[in-house]
Amino acid sequence: MTLAMAALALTLTPLGDDDGPTATSEAVTVVRPFAEVQAGEFVFEADPTNPERAIFHVTTTEPMICAIVWGPTEELGNFNNSLSMNGTGIVDHDVALPGAVAGTTYYFVVEGFTADGTIYRSDMDTFTIPEAADAAPADTAAERGPNLSLEGTVVDVSSEFSDSYAATNAIDDSGLTEWSSAGDGDDAFITIELAEPREVAGVEFITRSMLDGTAITETFTVTVDDGETFGPFPAATAAEPNVAPIDATGQTFRFDVDTSTGGNVGAVEVRILAAP
Repeated sequence: MTLAMAALALTLTPLGDDDGPTATSEAVTVVRPFAEVQAGEFVFEADPTNPERAIFHVTTTEPMICAIVWGPTEELGNFNNSLSMNGTGIVDHDVALPGAVAGTTYYFVVEGFTADGTIYRSDMDTFTIPEAADAAPADTAAERGPNLSLEGTVVDVSSEFSDSYAATNAIDDSGLTEWSSAGDGDDAFITIELAEPREVAGVEFITRSMLDGTAITETFTVTVDDGETFGPFPAATAAEPNVAPIDATGQTFRFDVDTSTGGNVGAVEVRILAAP
């Protein structure tokens, strides 16, 4: 169901005369062309930080609650909007599209509301994300064992933005989900407990990011069993892996954001890599 289909319809009830029945009520939804509020072209591009998602941009002539509905067929199936809206209308709509990969053609429709309740909708069209020029550099560090986080449990976290951005998303081995704090900035942390003490050779903190440049973890530390703290280490992105080598044995690993660009910091994935 699209925004237009879900919108509050304007119901018109024509009146009958004395000699005939009253006309049946009919719900009519008035939808204006989205082009009437467009201040620029629809732009689609690859996300330089995450090869598993794309970015959609559009600017509108007045603040709007706006979303893009898209998918691999005309049935669409995906619905995304700008997290920068934060409950209000905006004019610069920068939207992450998780799962949109380079080289694939997708169908899309853009819809939105202005403050006076007018609904605007674009015609269905297609977009294709260009292939990236260069592949992400490979991790050239020494060989390591499996990611122990996948067998672990999140036992503490500074905060969660919502259920959709829960801390467990950081240990689900998916680039399409992420943990987001609720504005913790440099005070954000997440603690992962393994089933038993294990020898560890490396850790990796793959930062989330907002398209406005906030929520990026720059460096992080990791504390093992409330004892030794390692780091700070540079955080990774999905496009640029960066495993930090450590030599430790432990069961509980607390990852603290050391420096960041502030806001709803968090992680796409947090990895604890076993010794080989």
